[in-house]
Amino acid sequence: MNTYKKYCPNVFVMESESEYQRGETAIISTKYGKEHEVIIFNKVATKGDKKYYSIVRADGYNVQEMAKAKAERLQSWAESAQKKSEQYYLASQEGKDFLSLGEPIKIGHHSERRHRSLIERNWSRMGKSIEFDNKAKEYESRADYWAKRADTINLSMPESIEFYEYELEKAIELQDYYKKNPDKREHSFSLTYASKAVKDIKDKLNTAIILWGEPEQGEEIKQKEAEEKQAKAKKKSKLSDKIELYGGFFAFNNEQLREGIQKAKDRGILEDGEKVTNFGKGLYIPSKYKEHFFK
Repeated sequence: MNTYKKYCPNVFVMESESEYQRGETAIISTKYGKEHEVIIFNKVATKGDKKYYSIVRADGYNVQEMAKAKAERLQSWAESAQKKSEQYYLASQEGKDFLSLGEPIKIGHHSERRHRSLIERNWSRMGKSIEFDNKAKEYESRADYWAKRADTINLSMPESIEFYEYELEKAIELQDYYKKNPDKREHSFSLTYASKAVKDIKDKLNTAIILWGEPEQGEEIKQKEAEEKQAKAKKKSKLSDKIELYGGFFAFNNEQLREGIQKAKDRGILEDGEKVTNFGKGLYIPSKYKEHFFK
């Protein structure tokens, strides 16, 4: 049975044991038992006998259609709540001509009970009117939010490739502008934020290509990412070896610091009275080795 599996934020792929080609259709089941016909794009991963494919629904339903449907549904609820609010308000006007006279309640008179009941009914109705009016405003606010998202493009859509290509061009232009014009930066982190935006959009564009681009492009990106991951792991391993060699340790409180110093002493790397240097991020190295470690 084909099922949905989350791939990354906003994106669900199809998990299947069957082999599919780009452009083929398949039936996929939700966890609630509903079935959808989907169109296959790319195989994005394989784990054991499970294969994962990027897909779009054959009926065209996507995040934009979902946003439109939610906006319409919330607007309908807002109109219904507003209508109820008005009905309760009109009902709260019962006996308004009599009440507007400011006639006091006559204690012990046969009209006392009727007078009190009228006030209580109107008070309750006005409370309901305000309650439904607040609900209507809340629904309208949420409807506006989803209406604005009706034009959203994200990684769950094939159009995201062109979208992120365009966004990347703009981000690179801004980054170059800040590099060439330091005096135009709004604050000291303007270039940092612009560079981070370029990296984030590049990552999203690569993911979009893996999901929706030509399979060859996706494979190249996955291969490059695997090589970069391997290089980072190798670099991290070399750093760990150096930390071990020079008796370094990580400590984030006084107790951990004492334990780290004692372990270094037990290994014969640190003598009584010798100091350690904090290299930041919780890393401590015996001070006598700090120059060697830094190099």
